[in-house]
Amino acid sequence: MQSITICCSKRFLKEERAFAKKLRSLGCIVFEPPLSTSKHWETLTEEEKVALASGLTLRHFEKIQKAEAIFVLNKNGYIGVSTNLEIGYAAALHKRIFFLEEDDDYPRKVLAEHVARTPAELLTKLKSPVSGPMEPGHIHRQAIGIISPCRWPKRKWAA
Repeated sequence: MQSITICCSKRFLKEERAFAKKLRSLGCIVFEPPLSTSKHWETLTEEEKVALASGLTLRHFEKIQKAEAIFVLNKNGYIGVSTNLEIGYAAALHKRIFFLEEDDDYPRKVLAEHVARTPAELLTKLKSPVSGPMEPGHIHRQAIGIISPCRWPKRKWAA
C-alpha cells in the first residue's frame, strides 16, 4: 500500500483535507500536516509558541520519515517557509517528491519527480518506478558535471 505525507501552507487547509480524503478513498495511507486555524495562537507566550511550533515541526518530520513520498500542495505556486523546510528534509531522506503544480524555483524544481494534479494521478505516479530528478544519483551526477572543481578552468593565483 502506498503512503504519502502532504506538505502545504495552512492557507490551503480545505484543499488539503479534500485531497487527503480522496487519496484515502483510493487506498493510500496519508499523513497530513498539522494545519490549524486556531485563534489561541495569539494568547500564547513566545516560549509556548516556540515549544508548540517545535513539537509540530518534529512530528511532521516523523510523518515524512514514515511515508514513501511527499506531496506538495503548492496551489497557485505558493510554497511557504515551513513547506520549503519539509521539502529539503524529504530530499535529505531521499524521499520521492511530487508537486501539485510546476515550481519555478530551480533548487526545488530539481528535487521534484513529477507534477500530479489529482489524487488518482498522484497514486499512479507513486506506483510507477522512480524516474526523473529523484532517480538514484541523478542530482549528484548533474551537480558533479556542473560544479566539479576538475571541470573549472585552472586559474593562476597571484603570489
